[in-house]
Amino acid sequence: MNDTHEKPSIALRVMVSIVAVGGVAWSAYLISDLTWDVELVVGIALLSSMVLLAGAFPIPVAPRVKAGMTTAPLFAAALVLGPGCAVIAAVVGGLAYQVVLRFWSPHVRVPWHQIVFNLAETSLSTGVAALIFDRMADGSLTSPSILLAAAAMYLINSSLVSLIASTQLKVNPAKFWWMGTRESGPPELSLFAFGYLGALAYEANTLAIGSVLLPVFIVYHAFSRTTATNTRLEQALEDVQTLQGQLLQSAKLATLGTLTLDLAHQLKNPLFIVTGRLENLMWKIPKDDPIYLQMDEALQAAWRTNQLIEAFLNEAQQRWSPLDIVTLLNEAISLAMTKTNKPISIERKYIADDVAAEGIPTLMREALMNLVVNAIDAVPDTGSVVVSIERNTKGAVVIAISDDGPGIPHDQMQNLFEPFSTSKENGTGIGLFSAKHIVELHKGQLNVDSSAEKGTRVEVVLPVTGLQGERIDIPSHGRS
Repeated sequence: MNDTHEKPSIALRVMVSIVAVGGVAWSAYLISDLTWDVELVVGIALLSSMVLLAGAFPIPVAPRVKAGMTTAPLFAAALVLGPGCAVIAAVVGGLAYQVVLRFWSPHVRVPWHQIVFNLAETSLSTGVAALIFDRMADGSLTSPSILLAAAAMYLINSSLVSLIASTQLKVNPAKFWWMGTRESGPPELSLFAFGYLGALAYEANTLAIGSVLLPVFIVYHAFSRTTATNTRLEQALEDVQTLQGQLLQSAKLATLGTLTLDLAHQLKNPLFIVTGRLENLMWKIPKDDPIYLQMDEALQAAWRTNQLIEAFLNEAQQRWSPLDIVTLLNEAISLAMTKTNKPISIERKYIADDVAAEGIPTLMREALMNLVVNAIDAVPDTGSVVVSIERNTKGAVVIAISDDGPGIPHDQMQNLFEPFSTSKENGTGIGLFSAKHIVELHKGQLNVDSSAEKGTRVEVVLPVTGLQGERIDIPSHGRS
């Protein structure tokens, strides 16, 4: 069963209750005619201890994957203790494991229904196997009925587990059982073999069952060493894949940097012509003319474009200066609304309006404008966009831009910051990529949280101290 903290469904609670009642009734029936003696108590204590150890020390079979071994001591108990004592050993061992787990791993909280189910299922499967062996083999460990007892124990265990798990996962229980049998059948068979060897040792001498622990310890140690090596290899492979991704990203950045700088260089001359012509025309138009105001707005936009180009071309280095976050954000919102030309009302929540980071104002304004444009584009004319400034618990400034649009599809999230990756009909796929690059140049973080129910929230997290006088190195590949 899955370790989950979700409240169990009614169907699951009913099924667990049925199994629990069956387990209690079955255990009471098997224990009712017990005759206690010292040897019996020693046997129960010994086998329940082995159940505890098998649960507490599962075999590591793969990186971050461990397999329980409780089947072995439970089957041994079914063969040597008799039905009633076998059930007691199984339940006591299971309860002891839960107590140890609670103190050993306090962060692990096993749901009550899982504990009840595990104990009831164990008492049922162990008790049935013990009863079959007791009635048909007459205590002989060479009887073929041992195979029938093992089959009954496995079928009861796997069927009940499959039934409960399929109820939680809403899948076909028969299919789930068959998949589990194909995967865990061979390992379970080996555990039954270990249990049988333990029963043989116990029959020879009660304490001789401890000799079975030696090969188990050797196997456990071997698996642990192998798994540790596999874990290191897996981590090394992940590191190599990460480096490959970084190299690919660096290559993309270099290519894009070359294109951007070449384009910026080519834009300077026509941009000077545009600004010159606008200034000459404005000299000929009265300042109170509405056209003058529109031309002035166009001229300011042209000069901002020129500043942005200079930020990339000025010896590929920029001296940082104080960033007036409120002013930059207000300018970015105005530019975004002009660019999108949508009747959207943007709500501003400047909780921490006195923050001051450092960086390159021209670049940061461009990054914020791209983010606001994306938010406006994501909502209909009746939608809403909220822009806020606050501080996080570490004192950094957080600029959040939220919208109530349809959200970003899950399959697009992993390529969200890739250049030229866009879902917009006329988009270039550069806006988010450029914004992330600029924020990271400012030693900040750009985080995106999106869902179909809540829309999208983009956070720009910038440090506010320790940056004075630093320089930002802008890639200068291919500059002409």
